Amino acid sequence: MKMKDKVVVLTGAASGIGRVTAVLFAKQGAILHISDIDGKGLKETCGLIKKGKENVHLTKVNVTKYAEVKKHIDDVYAKCGRIDCLIVNAGVVRVGQVEDFSEEDYDLLINVNLKGTFFTCKAAIPYFKRQKSGNIITLASVAAHIGQINHANYCSTKAGVLGFTRALALDMAPYGVRVNSVSPGATDTPMLQSDVAKEAKQRGIPYEAVKKEFEEQGVIGRWADPEEIATGILFLATCDASYITGSDLRIDGGWTTR
Repeated sequence: MKMKDKVVVLTGAASGIGRVTAVLFAKQGAILHISDIDGKGLKETCGLIKKGKENVHLTKVNVTKYAEVKKHIDDVYAKCGRIDCLIVNAGVVRVGQVEDFSEEDYDLLINVNLKGTFFTCKAAIPYFKRQKSGNIITLASVAAHIGQINHANYCSTKAGVLGFTRALALDMAPYGVRVNSVSPGATDTPMLQSDVAKEAKQRGIPYEAVKKEFEEQGVIGRWADPEEIATGILFLATCDASYITGSDLRIDGGWTTR
């Protein structure tokens, strides 16, 4: 098992990529501390874990609240004495034309995608520096690399995550800590399904038409299965990626090669 007895902190684990990543890391023997604002979803994730469930710990955390994030990270370190891997996965998407975009939705994107990433790393970095080991994996997006219709504000937050990750990798290198990001393409998750539904409604076209547009953006011609993204996250978390830092792993079906 590639992550046997490794202490892993994973945010946004109640659904989608985070849920599948939790299941995969549990199978790989991780001591897993998963969190989300959705407590019910977290329990459902735990229910899907058949192997390694005894090493899975659930905490309801709102990543936009630094006090909650810090308490969670502090508790993990106090209990385990180290953090081997931090996976900053929590994120949201909102779509719409800039001129029609509500300030409430924009604040949500900034607070979850950018400040949530900052808060989670801020809370954990002192422990990583103290132990002089470990790695951090953030979740960017194909939207960090390209423009998408109705996604200007979302794209800007994911581009921000990408820049944050690259710079943080430089800061953490002297402490033996690797920092990388993963950029998924169109992945079959509740978040993308909701995104497509909202965009279809806004544009006045069928859901399947928008779904087909997303499928055709890559060269493989389909949405990714969430496990295809989770296996990339797992790779970056292991010693197989020991010489990789400051990099972005694009798992996008060839979307950004066009």
